[in-house]
Amino acid sequence: MKKKLYLCSHQSPLKLIIVFQMKQISTFCLLFFVFLAFAAKGQMTKTIHQTFTLDDAKSVDINVVGKNIEIRETKGSRVMVEITIQISDPNERLLDFIINSGRYNLDKTIDVAQGRLKIASKRTNNVIMVKGKECYEQLSYIFYVPAAVKYVNNSTTEEDRRE
Repeated sequence: MKKKLYLCSHQSPLKLIIVFQMKQISTFCLLFFVFLAFAAKGQMTKTIHQTFTLDDAKSVDINVVGKNIEIRETKGSRVMVEITIQISDPNERLLDFIINSGRYNLDKTIDVAQGRLKIASKRTNNVIMVKGKECYEQLSYIFYVPAAVKYVNNSTTEEDRRE
């Protein structure tokens, strides 16, 4: 069924074409922003920080679970760790809950005999299940190590759970 356009004496055909094109552009923009809203809801990311005192340690041994580990040199006398956590579920409350439960807290051990600070992640991270489906997580670390401290080891494992 064809629609007939009736022109009033005060409307020109050019004005109708412009109005029609504006409606197409506005419809496209609306659909684009709706798509962006759904695409952004696919995952949730947060960054947490932890700080460790050296306690006279002269070297640092890092043993964390993750693929993305970066070591940066800094001034000062503390080791700071920036951990970025990304989960596949877009639930911010879930991510806050597992962060606050201590799932991503790192453990600190001092070996006084060797003068070594050992920083390690917990190895007991169980699979996160949400509504019967596994919630995948990805961890990234940035370690800020004082320039005066020798960086010894990075014995990380690649146990990130991904889709």
